[in-house]
Amino acid sequence: MQTQLTKNKKLQRKFFLAQRRALTASERQAYSAEIKEKIINCAAYKKARMCFLFAAMPDEVQTKELIVDALKAGKRVCLPYITDKKGGIMQAAEISSFEELVAGAYGILSVDETKLRIVNPRDIDFVLVPGVGFDRRGYRLGMGGGFYDRFLAQTVNAYLAAAVYDCQLADEVTKDEHDAKVHAVFTEKCSLDFLKKYT
Repeated sequence: MQTQLTKNKKLQRKFFLAQRRALTASERQAYSAEIKEKIINCAAYKKARMCFLFAAMPDEVQTKELIVDALKAGKRVCLPYITDKKGGIMQAAEISSFEELVAGAYGILSVDETKLRIVNPRDIDFVLVPGVGFDRRGYRLGMGGGFYDRFLAQTVNAYLAAAVYDCQLADEVTKDEHDAKVHAVFTEKCSLDFLKKYT
C-alpha cells in the first residue's frame, strides 16, 4: 500500500516531468549551454580532478559538452554504471572519451561493459546530480529507484551540484530521510550555492 509520502512524490514527479517535457528542443539546447557555462565557472568544478557526470536523456539538461570539456581540461571523468537494477545499485566507471559510450540500461548512454574501470566513490571530488526536481534548499526528487541516494552516500569527499532547468525548481520538494541533498543547484536562470549560505 502506498503511503501519503509516496503519493505526494508521485504527483510532484509527474508535475516536474511534464514541465521538463514541455520545453522545446531549442529551449533545451539554449538552457543547457547556459547551465554548462555556470558549472565550468564554478570553483568546485575548476578544482576538481575526478568528476562524476552523467549522460543525459533527451529531455534532461544536456551534458555531452560538459563531459567533453572535463576530459579536455585533463580531469578524470566517470559516469554511472548500473550493477544491480533491482537493488538500485550503481557504481562509477571511468571513461577516456565520449565516443566510448554505448546504449545501456533504460536506453541511456553508458560505459561499455567490456571497458569497465570502476572508481572508488571516495576518490570523486565533483558530482553532477540529475533529478526530476529540486528545491531552494538543495533537496532532490529523483525518479524513485534510489540509485543516486545510495551512491551519493558513498561520495563523502565530493561537491554535489545539480543541473536542472528552472522549471524543475520549487520552493519545497517532497522528501524523506533517505533523500540526498546537494551543495549547489544550477539552472539557466540561477546558481544556488548552499555551502556558502549555510556554513
